[in-house]
Amino acid sequence: MSAAALPLYHREARGPLAGAPTVTLRPGALPLEDLIAVAHGAPVEVDPEARAALRGWDGPVLRDKRQWLVGAHAAAHPEADLPRLFILGHCAGVGAPLPREVVRAAIAARAQVLLQGCSGVRPACVDVLVDMLNAGLHPVVPAQGSVGAAGDLAPMAHVARVAAALDGPIPGLRPFSPTQKEALALINGVSLSCALAAVAISRAERVLSAAVEAAAMSLEALRAAPGCLDPRALGLRGHPGVAQVGAALRARLEGSTLVVEGRPPDAFSVRCAPQVLGAAVDAAASARAVVEAELGAVSDNPLCLWPADGGPPALIEAGNFHGASLGLAMDHLKAALTQVATISERRTFRLTYGQLSSDLPSFLVPGTGLNSGFMLAQYTAASLASECKGLAHPASVDSIPTVQHHEDHVSMAPIAARTALMLIECVADIVAIEAMLAAQALDLRQRGLGEGGGQIAPAIEALRAQVRAVVHFWEDDGVMHPELAAAGALLRAGGLGAGPAAAPW
Repeated sequence: MSAAALPLYHREARGPLAGAPTVTLRPGALPLEDLIAVAHGAPVEVDPEARAALRGWDGPVLRDKRQWLVGAHAAAHPEADLPRLFILGHCAGVGAPLPREVVRAAIAARAQVLLQGCSGVRPACVDVLVDMLNAGLHPVVPAQGSVGAAGDLAPMAHVARVAAALDGPIPGLRPFSPTQKEALALINGVSLSCALAAVAISRAERVLSAAVEAAAMSLEALRAAPGCLDPRALGLRGHPGVAQVGAALRARLEGSTLVVEGRPPDAFSVRCAPQVLGAAVDAAASARAVVEAELGAVSDNPLCLWPADGGPPALIEAGNFHGASLGLAMDHLKAALTQVATISERRTFRLTYGQLSSDLPSFLVPGTGLNSGFMLAQYTAASLASECKGLAHPASVDSIPTVQHHEDHVSMAPIAARTALMLIECVADIVAIEAMLAAQALDLRQRGLGEGGGQIAPAIEALRAQVRAVVHFWEDDGVMHPELAAAGALLRAGGLGAGPAAAPW
């Protein structure tokens, strides 16, 4: 579907969390989990005191900006027309529509910015955004077209176009005519980048949790030497994520008689699992901190700073709309998750190679002959790992000037966050494939195949059972796609490990 053919909005159910507790928006920080709940349908309300404290400013900001950009003849348009022309003129997105949950998160993030009280908007400007969320009125927002400074102008203009009903009345939506400052405030700033990044963090944390579980399964299946998990060694490294992952792996392997002392050191994809996964855990924590700071930030311009005496606001032309913090955080997360992807694929490879798996059958099938076993599963994991490397290219290093060199340095934060979401899908399937193959390897160990026998750790047996609930033991070749899809769905639902996650994928 071309951008020209896209509808303005969809009126649809809010999503699977429509019956969740109401999220209250107020000045200050908004917990990331609250934004994710809204993204998936939770109802929204505005703190009454925060709403009453909002103060609108009706100055000629759009006229002044047009004159600054294109000269004095910009004043030819009647000022009353400028908000409408400004919003419509920025509806320049292209590409496939963004998912509903991302659009909802962007609307909520924008309302949160306006509630900080520095945007010069009236309460009605926040009300219309909240009404859209609660009514399941979701603007259709093309995914591409923002450089992340002076904000996510093009995509948020598609939201503002619906909020202001510029194409005619919208049933169920109270009329709202934005002032010049409100038209600018609705699209300025990096609320879409923040929404994309928040969804990325939520999913990345789930993938990382599953990656630890899959690694634990592989360590047992490969009969790893346990020295790599020694808490004394990991503590000496000094990174919290490394110690955290090491502790988790030790807990999963408690009671195993396959992972025992006296074995030679393993290849780095096994031996360095705590260091690599721990570094990724730390990277995700850092990215979360950036997103949560953004959810309490004022990403607007110009700022309206009201004096205590009740006089007119001081207008501050700053650069808070620049998305550098989000772009860098998302690029860091992409690089970290690519390491998770590549080390997981290497363990998958070892599981399929008899000479590297403590003599398990090659390709993890008990017989020989025409069976390819899990050969093609490793192919798929390798393909996805290579795709991750391309997606991991840092968008934030690729600034390109816009707007006649006024905006001569831009963040590319929305591209960094959008490609992070694409990369996370690849990593999820790579980790699911590792868990699927590790379950097969553990079954073979229980059948007495491979080097030595032994007792599988109880926690690993529980993980194996979770995989076996959706993927059968592979005796002979067949169509593997449904099995791969089932394993991926298990991971995305939060079912690999501690249990289903609260928020949908």
